[in-house]
Parts: sequence; C-alpha cells; structure tokens
Amino acid sequence: MILKHKSIVFFKIKIIASVYIVFTELIGSYINNDPKEKKFSDDLIIHIENSINAGLPLYAVHGYCTDGGTAGAMIRFAVPEAGIIPLPYEILNNSDWRKLLENLNWVGIVDLEPFNKNRIDWYIDHHLSTVKKPINANKIRFDVNGDSGAWQLLLSSFLNPFPDKIVELAVMTRTTDTAGYITEPPTTSIDKLTDLDLTILEGIEGRKQNEQRIWLLDDAWGSVETLKDQLNLHNILASDGFIGLNKVLSRINKLRQFRAKGIEIADSLSINSDILIYSFKTDTIDKFGITRRLQTRGAKVVISLSKTANGYKISFRRNRELSENENKNIQLNEIAALLNGGGHAGASGAFSETYENALTLIKKWALQKNLTISENTIN
Repeated sequence: MILKHKSIVFFKIKIIASVYIVFTELIGSYINNDPKEKKFSDDLIIHIENSINAGLPLYAVHGYCTDGGTAGAMIRFAVPEAGIIPLPYEILNNSDWRKLLENLNWVGIVDLEPFNKNRIDWYIDHHLSTVKKPINANKIRFDVNGDSGAWQLLLSSFLNPFPDKIVELAVMTRTTDTAGYITEPPTTSIDKLTDLDLTILEGIEGRKQNEQRIWLLDDAWGSVETLKDQLNLHNILASDGFIGLNKVLSRINKLRQFRAKGIEIADSLSINSDILIYSFKTDTIDKFGITRRLQTRGAKVVISLSKTANGYKISFRRNRELSENENKNIQLNEIAALLNGGGHAGASGAFSETYENALTLIKKWALQKNLTISENTIN
C-alpha cells in the first residue's frame, strides 16, 4: 500500500488544538495499479479529514490486524466519539503519509511504532522493534514481553474499566497476536454463534475448545478488505462483543474456504530446508493457513511474500517448537528491521519494493545464522 503520486494538492483544516496545518491531500493522480489499495488510501484520507473537521479525538491503531482492530473496538467502547484511524505499516512507512500523520494531534497510539511529533496523552505497544525508539507521551505502557497491544491497553487503565464482553476480546488477542495456537486453522463454516461462555476451560481439551472461538475473532479481522470493514467491525465488537461476529459470518466462511485451498497447497510443498520461502500474487489464498500448516509439518521458519501493486508484503514466522538455542539464533525482528519492518523475535513483518531485494537480504541474514533456504512460487 505504498503510495506514489504525480501531484499533491494542499488545503488547510483545523485540528484539535485549534491551530491550522497544511494537510497533504493524497487523493489524486496515483501511480498505483491496485484499485483496492487506492480505494483504501482515498477512503483513509477522507476519514482523517472528516474526523478532524468534526473535532473528534484521534486514536491510531494497527490496521488490518486482529490486535490493533480489537484495540480499536476497545477505544470505540470507552470513547464513543473517537476518531479511530487504522494504519497499516505500508501507509505509515510511506514518506508522504508519514509527514502527514506525524504532525497530527493524536490522543493515543496502540500497537504501532511511536511516529508522532506532537506529545500525546498515552502510548501502548509490545513490539521488540520499538525498543530504543523515543516515545513522546504523557503515559506509556510498553512491555516487550506483553502478549498483545489490546491486552496492554486493558492492563494500562488508561481508559475506563471494560465489561466482560470487551475484556474477553482483549484476552483472546493474547493468543492471536503471537500465533500462540495449539490447534490448526479451522476450515469449517459456521452457521450461527451463541453467547460466549465465560466459564474457565481447563486442560488441553478446554484450551482447544476455547481456541475455536479465538479463531473466529482472528478470522473476522483476517477477512476485512476495506476501511469501512474495519470501522464497522470496531463498532460491532464495541457494541456486542464476541456474539457480534454473527454479523460477519459470511465473510469468515469465505476466508475459511480459501484456507482449505491453502492447506492443500502447503501439503504439496517440500520441506527440505530450515527456512521455507513462498511467494504468491492472488488474494484468494489464506497465507496464515499455509504458514501454520508448513510449521506443523516441521518448517523452522516460514517467510511469505505477497505481491502487491508496489512491491511485496513480507511475513516472518518462527516455529514455536524450536529449542532454546534455535530460538536465540533465529530472531526474526532482526531480518525484518533490515527491510524497514519489525515486530517480535518469533513473528515479524516488513515490505520490499522488489522480490530480489528481499531475497538478497534474507539470504545474507540466513547465511550469518547458518540456516538453509528453499524458495517456492504459488500461482
């Protein structure tokens, strides 16, 4: 979702602090061949403009992400009038967008690197890649060992206390954000959800049962395509909690159909190296399903490169069953940082304008770690 444009139009709008800034309008003549990405960008700039013109307090959360999305729902519940801005890193890392976003008057930022220039009320994150980055906030909760941003938001008490229906969603992100499942990604369609049973489930079987509900939250966010989808899901979860996912079951079921195809593809790939890389161009494949299946089959590290109009979105995942020494050796946030990304030691993300650049850096890193690589292309 990196954006390039031929012309920039300037206009002025009033921000919360009642001062005027020059706001770069990115709607216009893009050199961008992906209509979905262009629509998201256009919609986002309008959403930001409308939020500021309405005098809404601005909160930034990680876009297209279960953790950031759930944090957005928590903010929506606590601050109904909030202007919640979901930001994918492809947007945040773009130089033109960055100039725009860093100068806005944010109230809070969750699950993103600290990008703001103006001092904000509070900041929350848990990513290893944020270590040593300056944080300009009155209140900070940063725990590199924390399970998720939404969980840290719950623990922070920066917002009013939440009811059980919201607390349960935050607890679920402790599993989703670090892919801490012991169960396989489900491919079964769901007809209707019932009220969430908050009974404590004990033992392995209890955990497996609970994970089927957690997968539903993960798949709800994994199936969003537009800015409207994300904002609507914020509202649904803030209003109804888990049971609100009934309203997006058709989208979840569609994702699971794609996942079933992905698992078939994963089973067709050979695992004969420490690192398995696969690239693909279609958006009808559930990459998480493929990655999880490959890890179950024994891959130590799985790296996916998803082709976009402007380059490749890269996902790095480390097998959770590795030895202590292997975990120390394979710190995925290191290679993600080389590609202007970041995240956790076991799960990170990045972006590269070319496949060749990404592959060159990955190979160099793997050589230093004494790890072997195999490449696969999925059509």
